[in-house]
Amino acid sequence: MFVPAVAGGIALGRWLTQLMPHPGLIAMLCFAPAIVVLFILGMLIGATTWLLLMKRFVHQDTLATFFLGGPRVPVFSNLCSKIFAWSYGKKQPKTEI
Repeated sequence: MFVPAVAGGIALGRWLTQLMPHPGLIAMLCFAPAIVVLFILGMLIGATTWLLLMKRFVHQDTLATFFLGGPRVPVFSNLCSKIFAWSYGKKQPKTEI
């Protein structure tokens, strides 16, 4: 699940190194949030890919435990519920907070 996030971080880091070989403090402070956002988006892409691949091999209830269970963070819980429902072609399951 982390492969797209790590690959994106490495690619962005190499590109930024070529763009600015010796960045100053301001440049580092500006690009640090971009790397964090890229890592989060990469993890979402990896999790969606993992879900789409594993749904052929693992029962839906087992995947729901991993994809919908655990501590609930409001924004990401709703997003995970929507991704899970989309992958199975169903309406969005209700998430309780």
